[in-house]
Amino acid sequence: MTWFLKYNGTKKSFADWQLFNVKRHICNQGTDTLTFQTHAQAPAFDCDTTVEVFFEDTRQFFGRITETPCHLTPTKESKTYVASGPFWFLEHLVYQQSWQYFQDEQGTATTCVPRSRCILGQSDKGEHIDARQCIADILDYAQKHQAPIACGKIDGFDFLFPYETIKDCSCAEALKKVLQWTPDAVVWFDYTTPIPKLNVARSQQLPVSTLPDNACSDLSITPRHDLKLNAVVINYEHTHSNGKGSWKTTTVDAFPKTATGEELNALVLTIELEGTRTHMQEQRVVVEPINSDQVAWWKAHIPALKDIPDAAITLSDVQREQAYPNELVEGAIAPWMRCKAAYETITAIISYQTDTVSVERQVFALKLCSTNAKSKTYRQVIWLNSGTKPPQNLAQILYEGSQCLQFEGSLTLTTEELSQPLLGQRLQIPKNLLREALAPLPVQEEIDDIDNGSAWLRFGAPKQLNPNDLVQLMHTNRTRHIAEDAQMRFAQRASGQTMTYFPHHTPLLNSSNNHGNLSKLMITNKTKGFNLNPEKLPDKTQLEPKLFDVVENGQLKQIWVLSS
Repeated sequence: MTWFLKYNGTKKSFADWQLFNVKRHICNQGTDTLTFQTHAQAPAFDCDTTVEVFFEDTRQFFGRITETPCHLTPTKESKTYVASGPFWFLEHLVYQQSWQYFQDEQGTATTCVPRSRCILGQSDKGEHIDARQCIADILDYAQKHQAPIACGKIDGFDFLFPYETIKDCSCAEALKKVLQWTPDAVVWFDYTTPIPKLNVARSQQLPVSTLPDNACSDLSITPRHDLKLNAVVINYEHTHSNGKGSWKTTTVDAFPKTATGEELNALVLTIELEGTRTHMQEQRVVVEPINSDQVAWWKAHIPALKDIPDAAITLSDVQREQAYPNELVEGAIAPWMRCKAAYETITAIISYQTDTVSVERQVFALKLCSTNAKSKTYRQVIWLNSGTKPPQNLAQILYEGSQCLQFEGSLTLTTEELSQPLLGQRLQIPKNLLREALAPLPVQEEIDDIDNGSAWLRFGAPKQLNPNDLVQLMHTNRTRHIAEDAQMRFAQRASGQTMTYFPHHTPLLNSSNNHGNLSKLMITNKTKGFNLNPEKLPDKTQLEPKLFDVVENGQLKQIWVLSS
């Protein structure tokens, strides 16, 4: 059985390429690498070119030459090359999402622009998507930007997680952000397909591989009881506001259901989620009915009529410009209140007689703001964000993800045919190597020495879970950024606020009285009076003041006389 390497369209055996010390390093959530050496006289491999490795006709590696160092010794010269697998593209490609931005300062039209500020857990349509769809979106973005990666199977990720805002992150970082909710996640590539497929699964979904008894050596097993969580309690905090104030609510997701978070070796997370935020607009309005056909109403608006008895006043010929029933007394009328209002002038002819004055058919006018509004406080919601709902059963996802990581270790596997990698499988350790039977353990890392036909395997917990891993899991949450106003990616507005409409109509009261052509004028007190009554004059007679010269006490003077 022969290994081959394909470079620049040429496929030859390792021996024909003069390769030696060939090693394949495969790891979970990391870049697979192929390292090999050649003699100084062997053909050179250029950096940034592609190489493929085949076991007979089945491809077992695909990568890009990323390192070409040269080693010199007193006796020989050799070159060492490093080819990086497809995950290298994820690490060197910034993940971006489409955001809507206005094309001009007036905000008349929007356009979609890719930005490196991303909201994980949200689709390009603004929907809350599960972890499986989020992973698929990341891989789809990478494939559209020349990464040689296809999306393979994604098992065990049909759960929602809280929105998280990331900024200036690579596709690999974005992927790991999603996988942080499942400590038992395993990522590996299937190189046998035309485009390498990235597969993601949780440990319990991985197939079991039973190792031959006589092929295993150097077995090392370490119990990791510190990774087994006794409980997971997630406290979701919401901060709500409605314009008048703010308040907090909390939702607790615990597993087991009886967990309090006070247990030893419990994972307790406090996650801030976006709460309900409301931008309200209020306007208090006080109105009074317009009873322009009633004397009392006119007395309330005309100070000159206040002290005159109702019985002494005669009202006639009331004229209005509008038909709205009420007069605005306090507050204001704005368009958002869906009320009608207008400034109008109301006129009436009023006659009245008292002991001291008699007025016939005097014209009175009132200018005021009439409306069909009612006396109350009008409110409208001009901006509403309903917030983010807590995911369901996320505590159970984290709890179950820690249960299969109770042991870790390594072993050396010796076989004549190292072909298909074991990453993406669970290893069943031979019983003769153990004092007690263990459940199958997921492979996390594999280093294949192809020249010698041996493989070093590490199993158990992912390498990103370091010592004191419980603290590491909590630290992951502390660096999480809450996604505020996640719908801003698609909004037809520039911020969380919108236009505030100010009132068009406010209270107004101007009164006037026009004497016009009076029929008579009488000025009296209780015992005396002065009566100007044109009815006493002959037809076509007019009285007007005239100036006359008179002599008084030997002096010439002038007087004004009302004469015809």
